[in-house]
Amino acid sequence: MAKAGPDARQLDERIAVLEAAPLRWWAGEAEVVRTYFSNPRTREDDLHWLKLQAARELGTVERLLQALPGDLAGIEAAVSRGSFEASARSVYEEARHYRLLADIMERIAGERPDPRELMALSGCQRERRGHPDLPAMTAEVEATRRLQETYGELAEVALGFSEGAGAAIFYVGNRILELPYTSYSGGAVERAIAEAMGIIFHDEMRHGPVHIPRIAEAIRDDDDLETARRIITEKAMVHLRLRNETFGYPLTEVRMAEIDAGVRVEPLPVDYRNITPVSPYSA
Repeated sequence: MAKAGPDARQLDERIAVLEAAPLRWWAGEAEVVRTYFSNPRTREDDLHWLKLQAARELGTVERLLQALPGDLAGIEAAVSRGSFEASARSVYEEARHYRLLADIMERIAGERPDPRELMALSGCQRERRGHPDLPAMTAEVEATRRLQETYGELAEVALGFSEGAGAAIFYVGNRILELPYTSYSGGAVERAIAEAMGIIFHDEMRHGPVHIPRIAEAIRDDDDLETARRIITEKAMVHLRLRNETFGYPLTEVRMAEIDAGVRVEPLPVDYRNITPVSPYSA
């Protein structure tokens, strides 16, 4: 990619295009969680989605840990000390996400989760792979791999914005006490979920959306911009299906098609531009 960066006006225009690209699907992810918690659910229902989300967090920890020695070896040369610090912080934050969710799983089930089972379900390890019981997750893994193989560096840069899918499920999860939920725990599990989701939301805003200016700066021309927009859009579409699968399919395929078309979709009231570099829970 060209080294010369865009001027301030071009940068702002590119940020606006990229920022708008996934919003309907991120709103769809929020709708998945809102619909799930607004309907009656059981301990088994909660354990199902918690297991799948905890698996993704643990798999991400493994993937990041495998990359960290290379970053350490390149520090002060190929890797800046700030980038190394950010990578190490990401490991800590993803480990925190796993711990928060696993704590809730243990509280509900009365036993610790099996990390071997979780790793097999993660789809997030260094060697990304799907799972026969999770077709939507498998499709998301395959789509991500195809985008990376097709578009190379541009895909790697553009997909950085998509990590955590705008933190949409965590944004709504932090607000589940405001929903018309029914509880098998007198509200105790919901309070624990809301607290955990609030922490994860702030962390994930720094893992994905905070990178949008870097993506805009890396784009060379209008063709790159359109390609990046398509990459982000395709990733958002398959990721929405993954989230719906994770929560036991609260949204129908008809509703999915409506979200794809932008029907009855309201973007989340989240500021994706003014994000501090470090989560308040890690500062």
